[in-house]
Amino acid sequence: MEKNGNLILNSAPASVEGQDTDMSDFRQHAKDKKLAKEDPQRYCADRCVATGNCDVYEDIFELSPEQVLSFCNDCVLAEDKEECDIPEAFYEFGEDDATTTPFGDVRP
Repeated sequence: MEKNGNLILNSAPASVEGQDTDMSDFRQHAKDKKLAKEDPQRYCADRCVATGNCDVYEDIFELSPEQVLSFCNDCVLAEDKEECDIPEAFYEFGEDDATTTPFGDVRP
């Protein structure tokens, strides 16, 4: 019986073996998307700036990694309240309330 079990495990197709990795990637992307929507400062600080994993904002805003880092540093994480370029898609992505952005600034 053990011999047959080993035979089955060793002959499993690669797509089944890689399925766990795909699911954990999917879960992580879903967590990142939720974090980016609910807490942009934390997403920018913890995921994007710290690790370089800016996929959520890259996909949604159709920006390059450099543009996303610039957006995070200049808009989301900036301590001064100077004006910055906020992608139009950010308003649609982050908030149901049409008068504020996810990080509290009043929209024009």
